[in-house]
Amino acid sequence: MKKWISLAVVAVLLAGCEKLEESVAQLKKIEEESVIKLKTVNAYTVEENAEAKTMEVAGVVSPRQELALSFGASGKIASILVQKGGTVKAGQTLATLDETALQQGINAAQGQVASANIRRSKAIQGPESHVLQTQQLQIEKAQETLQKAEREHAQARILFEGGAIAKDELDRLALAQRQAKLTLEEERVALGKLKQGADRLDVEQANADVQQANVQLSRAKQDASDAILKAPFSGVIAAITKSESEQTAAGSEVIRLVDTSSWLVKLQVESEQIGNWQQGATVKVKATDGSEAEGKVTFVSPVMDQGRGSYPVEVTVTGSDVSWKGGMTVTCQYQLDATNTMVVPVSSVGVAEEEYYVMKIKEDIVTKTPVKVGAMYGTFYEVREGLTLGDQIVGSGLSYVVDGEAVQVSNE
Repeated sequence: MKKWISLAVVAVLLAGCEKLEESVAQLKKIEEESVIKLKTVNAYTVEENAEAKTMEVAGVVSPRQELALSFGASGKIASILVQKGGTVKAGQTLATLDETALQQGINAAQGQVASANIRRSKAIQGPESHVLQTQQLQIEKAQETLQKAEREHAQARILFEGGAIAKDELDRLALAQRQAKLTLEEERVALGKLKQGADRLDVEQANADVQQANVQLSRAKQDASDAILKAPFSGVIAAITKSESEQTAAGSEVIRLVDTSSWLVKLQVESEQIGNWQQGATVKVKATDGSEAEGKVTFVSPVMDQGRGSYPVEVTVTGSDVSWKGGMTVTCQYQLDATNTMVVPVSSVGVAEEEYYVMKIKEDIVTKTPVKVGAMYGTFYEVREGLTLGDQIVGSGLSYVVDGEAVQVSNE
């Protein structure tokens, strides 16, 4: 009997233990489920930056010089002396025009100059002796004509008084006498002018003719000079748009020359960062292919580009053998003195209603906290207000949590 009672007690105890274990398991399961429901976040502890930071801004590379070269005169291209991709030196001849017509123009202009100089020399020297002699003969001839006219008029007067001729005939001979007298006076005046030497107006006109002829000659020589296309600077031939024997107009592009000895990187810097950029500062420029070079800040715009809402900045890279191409994107790393500055990751800062904020963690509860940020240092924001050293904030994934939510921190 006692044996059966003992067995019953043992059975009851075993059943109780099993129920207790089930209850404990259920409690553990509930606890695990409640823990699993908590969101896990990465945390960042706010601290002072002990090292200088680097600001990174992307920009576009362009050659320092790129020029479309053209002839200054029209004509047929006689020769192209370079190839696309070739390297040329400053002053090197790149192409020429057919100079046949241009040389003819020079010869004609030189002939005009020579003729004008001869005319000027004659004008300065005055009339030659044979000219004076010719004019003297003209006077003698005019005198003879006058004498004849006087005789005829005297005879006509006698005949008129005798009624032999009409009054009209007498008047005609009187007029002829006056005209002969005027002609003689004109010839004598002309001789007087010739004896005075060079005429001032003739000399001035001759000088003007010489000057005009020289202008034409200079123009013809300039056209011949414009028929030779030379490199204004050393560089690489980027394109050749014309071919030999092809007609080209003055000013029409024939060759495009690029100076790859230096590069210009154009940046757009945000207003929060522009105060850190100084002209003359050193910048490390990195390309996507891994190549890098050192550049200098050569321009910082004093005014904002209203269309972009940022400030244009230019960095010049010189003396580098990088094989960059115009239009490629590079990153400029600008070293900043940001020591002893309180910073937080960019990924930990959100923007709502034009206000910056972070999600502060305290006793496993996140609280949306407004902050005032300063300059951006690479992937970090300077924090000026809203946080203190040692504060713990959500490091990333702000859209993952909401204000007042309980979380668990996985790491920092």
